[in-house]
Amino acid sequence: MSERSSRPGVGDHGTDRPDAQRPAADGPGVDGPDGAERGRYGRKRPRPGLTAAGVVAAGRRVIERDGIDALTMRAVATELGTAPASLYRHVTDREALLIAVLEQIAEGIPVDVPGAGPQERLLRRLVGAHDYMVGHAWVLHVLIRGELVARNALAFNDACLADLMAAGLPPGRALAAFRACWQLVLGELLSEHPVSPPREPSQRRAVIEAADRERLPALGRVLAEVGFVGVGESCADLEAALAALVGGLVGR
Repeated sequence: MSERSSRPGVGDHGTDRPDAQRPAADGPGVDGPDGAERGRYGRKRPRPGLTAAGVVAAGRRVIERDGIDALTMRAVATELGTAPASLYRHVTDREALLIAVLEQIAEGIPVDVPGAGPQERLLRRLVGAHDYMVGHAWVLHVLIRGELVARNALAFNDACLADLMAAGLPPGRALAAFRACWQLVLGELLSEHPVSPPREPSQRRAVIEAADRERLPALGRVLAEVGFVGVGESCADLEAALAALVGGLVGR
């Protein structure tokens, strides 16, 4: 409705316009379908307290409580006690909301770390990123799809590449080395820190422990000396593995 028609009798030769006499069908103060409050003449006022930060925080709560597949605009609206349409003032769609959550989490990835040289800094940064991401394992399942990335994570990439080049690698080899290091971290996280840890005794454990040790002698020897290694019980030392990998890649 125009500003001109919102005042009865003004600019209408003293005759009240019929549509100006009647309030909106829902009546003043009644929420519209988008969760915003309707004014007397149908104008919508934003619901107090609903902000972009609040929508992102609610989306993150839904994911961390119910899993990534549970993230829908309707689920977030329910979390906030509003209607789904009201969220679109702050985020364009589900993907935009997911990216905003990823950006928030990426802010915590370590970038500036102490170290006597580039290799030490690189190792500390990679181990620090691993330890941080243990608490956000669901993010990994977004990253491995290869579709989305958080801009805030690029500072971590840049710092790792800078240290590899400072250690003497040209740009192409530095990129290959960084990808190898990150894939080691990512693989350890996916293998040892699943979003939903398996129930024990698992089918995996039963199959491995029942393996024919004569037909599979190397596996048999490891089981005899080390035993079954379950999820989260890795005998590998990630920091030592990274150090060996970086040392081999840099050639020192």
